[in-house]
Amino acid sequence: MSQTTDPACVSELPAFCQQRHWSIYWIFIVCSFALVCGKIATVQNYLSSKETPFFSANDRSRWATIRAFGDDNVFEIDDVIARGQTVDWDTIDKVQHLGSDGRMHAYSSKPPLLPTMVAYLYKGVKFFTGKTITEDTFFVTRTLLLIVNALPWGMFLFFLAKTIDCIAVRDWSRYFVLGCAGFGTFLTTFSVTLSNHLPAAIATMACVYALLRISRGQETRLPKATWFTFFLAGLSAAFAFANEMPALSLFVIAFVVCLIQSPPRTMTGFVPAAALVIAGFFGTNFWAHGTLIPAYAHRSDGAVVATIETDKPIAAIGQLEKGKLPDSIKTELPEQYRFSTAEVAPGDWSSTPSDTQRWLVRDRITNNQFVIAKVDSSDDFQVRQRGNWYEYPRSYWLASNTANRSPVDQGEPDQLAYTFHVLIGHHGIVSLTPIWILSLAGMISLCFAAHLKLRWFGFASIAITVAVIAFYVSRPEIDRNYGGQCSGLRWTFWMIPIWLVCMLPMADWLGQSKFGRFFCLTLLAISVVSAGLSHLNPWVHPWLYDLWMAFDL
Repeated sequence: MSQTTDPACVSELPAFCQQRHWSIYWIFIVCSFALVCGKIATVQNYLSSKETPFFSANDRSRWATIRAFGDDNVFEIDDVIARGQTVDWDTIDKVQHLGSDGRMHAYSSKPPLLPTMVAYLYKGVKFFTGKTITEDTFFVTRTLLLIVNALPWGMFLFFLAKTIDCIAVRDWSRYFVLGCAGFGTFLTTFSVTLSNHLPAAIATMACVYALLRISRGQETRLPKATWFTFFLAGLSAAFAFANEMPALSLFVIAFVVCLIQSPPRTMTGFVPAAALVIAGFFGTNFWAHGTLIPAYAHRSDGAVVATIETDKPIAAIGQLEKGKLPDSIKTELPEQYRFSTAEVAPGDWSSTPSDTQRWLVRDRITNNQFVIAKVDSSDDFQVRQRGNWYEYPRSYWLASNTANRSPVDQGEPDQLAYTFHVLIGHHGIVSLTPIWILSLAGMISLCFAAHLKLRWFGFASIAITVAVIAFYVSRPEIDRNYGGQCSGLRWTFWMIPIWLVCMLPMADWLGQSKFGRFFCLTLLAISVVSAGLSHLNPWVHPWLYDLWMAFDL
């Protein structure tokens, strides 16, 4: 096969060219799909002291919800995470708040939409096989991962191949980009675990395909966008956003592109599809937690329900420090906070302002809680609703537990150093998977490549990438943690489909020479090695981080 495509094929992609391309596309798709299936069929965490198919607190958090809802139709995971089981179900990614029974319960801190969807699949698996995730953990987990990870992964590659067919590039670059997708990214690494990152990336890929169909559908011989294409764009953009909050940038751009191309189909296709996902996101959150605000956003005190004046604030502080509730405060408390068996403990949250003293008051019988706070500039005491769902006894995230946390989970205090490591350091997007060098150059190229008619996509890709990286770099210190212990900067994985498409013009240009092809293949080889080094467990530190720590850099 020649290295360049016939000019007629480049501009219009007639049927015989598409047939030739797809004969190669399917080889890449089948090989990558089979590789993912094989990894899932043998999934096991060999680093754990117990035999388990779970790899980290992150995926155990979701699996705990799946088990609780799939077996008992509840979102409380107290019984699931109990110790002494054959498989370790406990997780640090959990919160505690009042349940519908008026008592404190543990819940996963992850948005419940995805776990609820998988839980219904689990109900189906249990119905047809008679096997439960408690007794047959490996079988059920592997089966569900094949359904929710492997099959959608095949769809990801299919949508990417369809997207490539919408862009006028040479044969070599088409196959190179598909090869990068199938083997050179961390998406295949994370295919063995249940996370929000792979579903978000798959949704983004479907959205990119739909948007390119919509924006280029009027060109010669390219199929025109139908109502379903607008529906797919809305559904996939919203689902990406439901799984990755910064994907709001993609959602906004998708809505604008659709609205410009066809307001009627946007209103009848894109909007209803997006509304369906958004309703599911907030609906399941309210179902699980009784509020529309996601669990992970509850990291500060709630509203002030009362202000108590006392003429002896110092004496009151002394009693609170001793674990006693002063009479001057107790008698002024709202009725619902007058616990008969109250105990007082100092507040234990790292982001508490330096001029504020806090105490947690808990009922030993019901475990209900509220907060008493005093600002140095005032003699009054505030009674606040308990709003920080991460502040509970033995929580991993307490300020008193900082020394026991992983160094990564303590956060990077130096914002400049964090930016360096996010881009080209030990967790670097480019240093771990250097194929994205081609994508960065490709984004710029698309902004000026008139013949590809994708200038809007080039500018949009730059805007999304810069906005997402800036969002994570600007987070508070505790959140500047590279995504915790994981083999790559997982928060950026959902943008991989965008980067793959942006790679096409640069791969096309370099593919015209032997040196250019050698350079591209070298970048791909390094990326494949990085993605493969942690294929047994994606929830480990990147090899560059281990090397960095080994040499104490």
